[in-house]
Amino acid sequence: MSKSNRGAMDIGCPACDATVNTSVPPGPGIVEESDSNRLRGSETVCRSCGHELELYYY
Repeated sequence: MSKSNRGAMDIGCPACDATVNTSVPPGPGIVEESDSNRLRGSETVCRSCGHELELYYY
C-alpha cells in the first residue's frame, strides 16, 4: 500500500458554503532555526459555484 505525500483537507467555500476537498503537500512547519519558514500557497476551485480559493500553509 502506498502512502500519499499530501494531506487531505476539507474547507468551506465562503461564496456558497459548499465543502471543498483539497490537499496540501507536507511542509516543515514553523522551524525557528531554519530559513524554511516560508509561507506557501495553493489554489483550488469550488466545484459547486466556481469560486477560487487560496490556501496558505507552512
